[in-house]
Amino acid sequence: MSNFYVFHGIDHKVGVTMVAQSIAEIIASYKKGMNVLFLALNGRLNAEYVKEEVHSIDDFKVELDSKIFTVTDFMRKCRQKDNFYMMAGVANEEEERLYFPSVVEYLLGELKDKFDVIIADTGSTLDNGLALGALLMADCNYLITTQQESALTRLEKQRDIFDKSDISFDAVVVNKFYEKDPHSLGYIRSRMGLDKERISKISMADYERQAEMNHCTLMEFNNSDYEKDILNVANEILLDIGGEGIRKRSRGLRWKSFI
Repeated sequence: MSNFYVFHGIDHKVGVTMVAQSIAEIIASYKKGMNVLFLALNGRLNAEYVKEEVHSIDDFKVELDSKIFTVTDFMRKCRQKDNFYMMAGVANEEEERLYFPSVVEYLLGELKDKFDVIIADTGSTLDNGLALGALLMADCNYLITTQQESALTRLEKQRDIFDKSDISFDAVVVNKFYEKDPHSLGYIRSRMGLDKERISKISMADYERQAEMNHCTLMEFNNSDYEKDILNVANEILLDIGGEGIRKRSRGLRWKSFI
């Protein structure tokens, strides 16, 4: 069953958590018949955009290590609202190296049949087993970058590391996109040699700091360009799993927070 989609940032602060969680939220909000799971599979907690208490992977470590993990207990603890579920990453960053790729393999083996869509945020480094395991096991890997020169340069330098780690990306998302920036989608595609990979954008949105302070995603601030671009990536995923896309509304999406 192909339903595991991983989002990885080329550098810190490119917005991988915001993008990945926004996509998971919009799918869960408009597809009530689907169970959607958002996972933070990296060495950080990554729960800054949710108001309610979130269980972290640390809460399940004993069960995962002992292979006595129970899906019913997981779903009860990680349910945020209705059909949206979330598990945060490592609460104690000093213990990130206690997690190995095999943990992700076991976890997904238990969860994949219980959820229609699983979206994971793997942060921006490969120095922990959770991120590495997720990227190697994904049905589709999305690489998040921005138009900043520092991000594009890091992407060029990281290619050898990705190749040596046997990690490939099916799509590239340019986040915080600004139309007047000379680093256009065409320029980035050409410079990065993106032949087969899909490339899309997420428009620059205001209120990033406010969203963090309010513990919510940018979906709550009714930015039509941001919502439209998030919807486009969400529809890619829905069509990929054989579902129907979310239909656009002529007057724009009417987003209501549900977590």
